[in-house]
Amino acid sequence: MRLQFPVVLLMLLAVSGCGAYVWGPGVGRASGDSKKRAVSLQTVENRTFPNRPGLEYELTRRLKDEIVTNRRLVLSEGASDVRLRVSLTRFDEPNLVEDLDTGQPAEILLKATAVVEAIGEEFPGGVSRRKVTVSTSYTPLLGDSRSAGLERLWRDLVREIVDVAADEEWASE
Repeated sequence: MRLQFPVVLLMLLAVSGCGAYVWGPGVGRASGDSKKRAVSLQTVENRTFPNRPGLEYELTRRLKDEIVTNRRLVLSEGASDVRLRVSLTRFDEPNLVEDLDTGQPAEILLKATAVVEAIGEEFPGGVSRRKVTVSTSYTPLLGDSRSAGLERLWRDLVREIVDVAADEEWASE
């Protein structure tokens, strides 16, 4: 009798089927609404002052990587639903705490700001534009490297930019 219960339980589990159910944007919509939005992206414009060369390429690469992995968007080289123009306008890393022995920064605050212009052409009523300023900051924990802090800063900024492109509300404004 004791052996029958686990066997029956396993059979019921197999018969009922196991599955993963995902709820979120794009899931459970009508078949026409679940289409991913095509996004084209130019290289990010670096308008930081003083100029910090190379930041625009890092941000562009990360944006493309995030769009490729996003469930709501697909990266397009040709025709697209939304064209993104991104300008990096500010990048700061002021010292918050300095090591008294070495004079080196012990704790820094990383801040970045970008202006995102989203231009939608596939919406009812013609062209829609949205211009949004996104900003984020991050302070690495004591002992964390600057590169780990930059990784987190860029990740957060990129996700905010991608949310602008994926937002369906702005096209109807």
